[in-house]
Amino acid sequence: MKHVRWPGAWAFLLLLTLTLPQLARAGGGTWTNFTSGNRVNALLVRGGEVWAATEGGLVRWNRLDGSHVTFTTASSGLAENRVQALALDGAGNLWVGTYGGGVSRFDGHTWVTFTAADGLGSDQVYAIAVDTAGNLWFGTEGGGVSRFDGATWTTYTVENSGLPDNEVRAIAVDANGHLWFGTYSGGVAWFDGSSWTTFNTLNSGLPSNQVNAIAVDESGRLWFGTGGAGVSRFDGTFWRTYTTADGLAGNTIYAIVVDGDGNVWLGTDAGASAFDGILWTNYTAADGLVHNQVRALAEGAPGEMWFGTAAGLSRLASATWTTYLTADGPVDNTVEAIAVDGAGHLWFGTRAGVSRFDGTAWTHYTAAEGLAHDWVRAVAVDGAGRLWFGTQGGVSRFDGTAWTTYTAAHGLADDEVHAIAIDRVGRLWFGTRAGVSRFDGTTWTTYTTSNSGLPDNRVWAIAVDGAGRLWFGTQGGGVARFDGASWRTYTTADGLASDWVNAIAVDAAGNLWFGTWAGASRFDGHTWTTYTTADGLASDWVEAIAVDPKGNVWFGTWGGGASRFDGSSWTTYTPADGLASRSVHAIAVDAAGNLWFGTEGGVSRFSPLSRAFLPVAVRNKR
Repeated sequence: MKHVRWPGAWAFLLLLTLTLPQLARAGGGTWTNFTSGNRVNALLVRGGEVWAATEGGLVRWNRLDGSHVTFTTASSGLAENRVQALALDGAGNLWVGTYGGGVSRFDGHTWVTFTAADGLGSDQVYAIAVDTAGNLWFGTEGGGVSRFDGATWTTYTVENSGLPDNEVRAIAVDANGHLWFGTYSGGVAWFDGSSWTTFNTLNSGLPSNQVNAIAVDESGRLWFGTGGAGVSRFDGTFWRTYTTADGLAGNTIYAIVVDGDGNVWLGTDAGASAFDGILWTNYTAADGLVHNQVRALAEGAPGEMWFGTAAGLSRLASATWTTYLTADGPVDNTVEAIAVDGAGHLWFGTRAGVSRFDGTAWTHYTAAEGLAHDWVRAVAVDGAGRLWFGTQGGVSRFDGTAWTTYTAAHGLADDEVHAIAIDRVGRLWFGTRAGVSRFDGTTWTTYTTSNSGLPDNRVWAIAVDGAGRLWFGTQGGGVARFDGASWRTYTTADGLASDWVNAIAVDAAGNLWFGTWAGASRFDGHTWTTYTTADGLASDWVEAIAVDPKGNVWFGTWGGGASRFDGSSWTTYTPADGLASRSVHAIAVDAAGNLWFGTEGGVSRFSPLSRAFLPVAVRNKR
């Protein structure tokens, strides 16, 4: 159990949250997170506040003036920026379920985090509920459901109980205090404290075994929202299913809420629906909803409904729609590529477009502006200052004004582009799933396994060494070196950690560093040296590598955080230090020596300090 104590009064806490980044526990630097709080997974209304669980942290909205505060791993004791669930206990504590960091409890002053090490079934938490006795229940991914009475943890799984599936997506407490659990593939489980009963497509009227949401109406009837088969109502005896054929907006249900008038509200993949028992009323973007994928619902004052969507927060009151958006982060929190232009601006490639950060303001570019595709895996800046973006739909060039896109129809090997590099004479090299393409501004040349020494056509990484030679990291074929005339391949037989290579970097001494699925390898031109978790690497799955001005080598890993290697010792950073997520896809270094990390939970900036500072938060293990 991890405690983070925040000094001072509540108002001072909020000021710190806004202005002071988390100090790293080691390494002499500060962390700052930049996230998007617009993809909402859960909502909770408390007084004049609306709390939104988002993919970019916990956002607290002021219902009166529309202002917001974002709590992230860098600005608070939140365990992880990908927040999935919220609940309020009888003492007024806020419980925050995260994906990958366990569950955090916040009393307004102190954060306490509980993980699998404490007794939680899994650190991936999808649902939270409080029963009539005040016990907390947590639905997890892979770890079943856990009950916490404030002192003791009890976990129920497929192996030790009647729970039909260990992935629990929804929890509800009925009028009798019994628990209902919606699972990913096992249907619904009912638990009365001693015995279990399962309802599925084979023994009941439930139309799908994937249950994402559960609610209890004023008559005590259960409503089950499914993944693709609509919503089912169960009165204890009879089942009734409603789909789009009946008037429901969409058949995939993410959220259900029963308002004070007894109306049932449903968040779907195609808008929101309200059902008064007879008539259906649907709301979509055409009506004022910010996005049609409605992932969360909450009732505010009588006649006021809040909608958490995939692209922002909407409020409906007195037939008027209001949209709430955070604008202080990237367009999407899954950041797969980073580049720094000549003006020092940061460019981030995400799965929903490109974002530029000038140090103050964010600007977003998507397919609507001219980008080839919104999923961007690679970014590079050429000698003329133009930006190049490798996307799922080709390559786009942006000169600051006009967009130009190149695809397979122009000569690109394939439209799915994973890597970009620029050689010493200014030619562009693109790694795709079907080979490597070179573009000199006029002519395209493609290299594949059939016409060159490339060992595999799936090229995920490219780097240029000090001699101008090209290095290509492939999926399954190892690394290929090309000097313009001849090819040389290196594999595990030579000393490479794995033949699946995700990243390549060159340090100041000319050493090549390769990030693979089985650790990181260094090659000095003669000798191979491999580093794994046994040596201090955060995780053996390495997705990104960068070298800072001091010669430290930084590794972004999947699931382990980021590691820094100074040539002799290793330091690892995780969300506990301020990193946005344990999964890091990209790393870049700006002109000031700041490290930028593209993660699954947004962007993190690490600013090295020349001297030590006292920490803002004191973390104690207990």
